[in-house]
Amino acid sequence: MEQTALGDTVRPSDLPAPPKDAIRIVRACSRAGVDSRDLAALVANDPVLTAELLRVSNSAYFGFVSQVKSVARAVTVLGNRALRNLVLCISMRDALRSDAIPGFDIDVYWEDALRRAVSARSLATLACLDSDECFTAGLLQDFGLLVLLYLMPEKVEHWQALAEATPEDRRDMEIELFHTTHDEVGLTLAQSWDLPPDLAVAMGYHHDGPPETSSQESVMLCRVTACADWMASVYRCGDKRFAIQRARALLQEHFQASAEHTDYLLHQVSESIADAATAMGMKVGEQVSFDAVLREANLRLAEENLSYQELNWRLEQALAERDQIAAELRFELELAREVQKSLLPGDAGEVPGIAGLNLSAKALSGDFYDYFRLPDKRIAFCLADVSGKGMNAALLMAKTASLFRCLGKGIHDPAKLLTMLNREIFETSIRGMFVTMLAGVVDPRTGQIVLANAGHLPAIHMGCAALIAEYPACAPPLGISPDCTFSSDTFDLQGGCIYLYTDGLLEARTGDRRLEKEGLVRLIREFAHLPIAQRCSAIANAVRTPDGAVEDDLTLMIVEGRKVHGMQ
Repeated sequence: MEQTALGDTVRPSDLPAPPKDAIRIVRACSRAGVDSRDLAALVANDPVLTAELLRVSNSAYFGFVSQVKSVARAVTVLGNRALRNLVLCISMRDALRSDAIPGFDIDVYWEDALRRAVSARSLATLACLDSDECFTAGLLQDFGLLVLLYLMPEKVEHWQALAEATPEDRRDMEIELFHTTHDEVGLTLAQSWDLPPDLAVAMGYHHDGPPETSSQESVMLCRVTACADWMASVYRCGDKRFAIQRARALLQEHFQASAEHTDYLLHQVSESIADAATAMGMKVGEQVSFDAVLREANLRLAEENLSYQELNWRLEQALAERDQIAAELRFELELAREVQKSLLPGDAGEVPGIAGLNLSAKALSGDFYDYFRLPDKRIAFCLADVSGKGMNAALLMAKTASLFRCLGKGIHDPAKLLTMLNREIFETSIRGMFVTMLAGVVDPRTGQIVLANAGHLPAIHMGCAALIAEYPACAPPLGISPDCTFSSDTFDLQGGCIYLYTDGLLEARTGDRRLEKEGLVRLIREFAHLPIAQRCSAIANAVRTPDGAVEDDLTLMIVEGRKVHGMQ
């Protein structure tokens, strides 16, 4: 871990000061060749420390020796390292008074710290380290958090969330709350108190690993404290299942411990903490067994699995309902498509001299064409394009087609017919929808045609090989204004044909370009030799995509000008 500069966040002068006698003892224990009588004299200078040291030395948890009655005897049987560790534990425990942080139950903090200490001690054999050294490191490793709360008591309200977070999440929360972390403060504290290097490294680097220059003992102690952090969190954090999995993974990674061995060690933590608390003179509440923790984790896993299964079941239900609705919609669209087809003329050739074709880009089309015989042998015809897409356009198309066939049988003047259609469509049109239309009447016996254009693309009048004329719109589309006036053009087809079409044909692509009018004229010339029904299909096929689809609704109608022999 690259330690960040604490700056004004935490200064060494802000840190709580340990008892001077305790620091003198710790430093003396680290000196080579120190005399046990000198150490005993240092301990005896502090009566409170002496009493605590004798009590801890005689505790069943540490089990150094029984009935140690004098400081000199305690120093002799403990040894320098054990003495140093016990003095450190006692001094850190008493560094802050119970009322030093307003509104904070310091006993709860020490209970959590004690879990880390007991967890670390249980790993000593796996790490080939001194058990008391591991216990001390575990007890001190998160002392920086207690110092942060001491320095910023207004953050005490976040203690519960900090305590119940996993070690990684807690550290992230500390950065957000304090702009530093307990391990950074712990390292500053260890350096300020001149603690032994191995303990200083463990306090400052148990999250991200020690510096490369650290001794092997310091490296192992960091691994012990990292694992102890997660082992303790099994009993404290909210997501116990994740904590158990993380603890198992870390012990496997650092000490090749199996999951069963890790669970055994976790079980020992809850069994040993009461004895450790008694030895250290700390208060702890009733402890939850590891079996109970494991049951809670498994119950949560079962609940999550149940929730997952329920979500799957609901998703399957939603998908089934979606499929059912989609099937019903497809059925309804198919019915609507059939209705639309019924509005188009019958088979090609039923009325000689005229042919049409409608290709829909989607299920329903907004284009249509129609033609039928009049009583006087002439043929009424139309081609139209409804604005917009989808169901609204399809419904307006159906209405307009029905009106054309109904009214067109009685009104044979295309201009008057458009006037009547315009009024009907305007009365019921919604959201600005309109219809462009070409309507006409042709006499196949003479080739004379009357044509009216309401806002539609120009009709193209083609001779044998050349363009004869175009008939653009002279009035707006139907449905825009109720008082529009429409006019008609009367002309002779001169043995040629007129081509009526929608914009889907002109905007279709041939190769890498759109067809447009010039391309349409080219296709008309190319397929002029074909009968008109085949000609319609050939022109449409020339602009279809490889899979036979069209980008937009495409409608084409051809009215032929030659006389039809044998027509009755």
